[in-house]
Amino acid sequence: MILALTRPPHRTVAPLLLSALFGLTAVPVLAADPSEFSRAEKLVFVEHQLANVKAPASLRYTYVRSGSLEPGFEDEVRIDVKRKGKVCCTVQGSFLTGERRMALPEIEEAQANPVILYFLERDIREMERVTKGKSGYFRKRIRMTMVDEAKVRDTKVSYEGREVDAQEVSLTPYETDPLRARFETYAQKRYTFVLASTVPGGVYQVRTAVPGALPSDAPVLEEVMTLAGPVAGNKQPSKK
Repeated sequence: MILALTRPPHRTVAPLLLSALFGLTAVPVLAADPSEFSRAEKLVFVEHQLANVKAPASLRYTYVRSGSLEPGFEDEVRIDVKRKGKVCCTVQGSFLTGERRMALPEIEEAQANPVILYFLERDIREMERVTKGKSGYFRKRIRMTMVDEAKVRDTKVSYEGREVDAQEVSLTPYETDPLRARFETYAQKRYTFVLASTVPGGVYQVRTAVPGALPSDAPVLEEVMTLAGPVAGNKQPSKK
């Protein structure tokens, strides 16, 4: 179950899209005032990232895991966007392949790109596996820091040979965790989301990194998912 979305008590619950994606099930619409969301939440979870994708289309992402904590690998992620009758858009995800493949349900009437939620679901499952902690706890930490501690900055990325404007959202959910001693190896783990409205699907990159002992050291564990572009035969026009 992906990040079943219950906001901290002082915040409004999310609308249908977020609830459905985080729970991977359809749930009743709950009223939400967009002004109640932090800028980080809006960028990552709320904005209509699929607005520049004309269905039917498929988006492809590379997935690279490296570092000394866990064996590395390279794989891929695919997001298929299609119309269902007059409704747009229905999304089906294929996250990694072979024995690593994560089963995913179809998401109807998607606006935000669910590839971020899929990435986080796998990340949380991995955190649960390696630390023996509870997935619900990791979900809660990510939700809370996204609301109150996430940092947002403007940046630029290179896509298809050109430089485009982007926003980077970063957070370290376990750094201020009162129980961080239980997961000390991952206490400095950083989540980074790079969003760009001019690239297909709005999500350029998602990555996590557990830093080395010294600032100059390479991460001991890093997972990076990067947009490779539309699948051949589904070329999407990008905004200039």
